[in-house]
Amino acid sequence: MTVSSRAVMTPRVEDGVVTWRVPLGDGAVPHVALDDCEHYVRWLFDHPDRSDGMNLEVAIDHIPYAALASAFQKVTGQPAQYIDVPADVYFENNGISAEPAGYNADLADPATMSFKENFSRFWTMWSHSAGKKGVITRDYALLDEIHPDRIKTAEEFFERGGAEATGWWSRWSL
Repeated sequence: MTVSSRAVMTPRVEDGVVTWRVPLGDGAVPHVALDDCEHYVRWLFDHPDRSDGMNLEVAIDHIPYAALASAFQKVTGQPAQYIDVPADVYFENNGISAEPAGYNADLADPATMSFKENFSRFWTMWSHSAGKKGVITRDYALLDEIHPDRIKTAEEFFERGGAEATGWWSRWSL
């Protein structure tokens, strides 16, 4: 769950509270812990009999954003919240809705989509993924088999982040 200042899910500090303000409803997003990826890549190469042709889709878990905010607050001690907002409100307030969605893309090119055009259905998909159901699924039993010590919860992700997790506060306060 690497977070940058221009990602679609980056929280902001609002009145001293880390706030994820996104159009997710009760949905969930299967975030990935980048530190776990090395184990999955190694497994793919070490087990061609099982992995050939496989699209190994990895994730920590399907994480509802109320749980994400709660985990952040518990681990860092900083107040956090998730606020569901209508998609129109989200896009009106994110500051980059009209910009090209792709790096070095040109809006004059008819094939280029704006950030809003590209990510509108993205949020719809995640909003229907709660309970590990919907279009986006993961085989968590297989992921546990491959990497038994993988990060399995948002809380564990923030705990393993240690000083970096507490440093996010200042990064998001900008």
